[in-house]
Amino acid sequence: MATLIISALYWIIIITYILISLFIIYHIAKYSINPVIKVFSLTLFSIVAGGLLISNLALFESVNWSSLTSGMF
Repeated sequence: MATLIISALYWIIIITYILISLFIIYHIAKYSINPVIKVFSLTLFSIVAGGLLISNLALFESVNWSSLTSGMF
């Protein structure tokens, strides 16, 4: 049961992260003055945000939550 709660809260955080990233991408694309800097900024932000998301998902999935929370409840 605790594993389900932790997973649900984690996915809420991940969805929030994705929505905020899309908000940032929209504003970079919409309000950049220089087109060359816009492409560079979008590329850099997308690579870094995607890398952070993938590494976070991998680390979260590597934790054995059932054994970690077995003593709590």
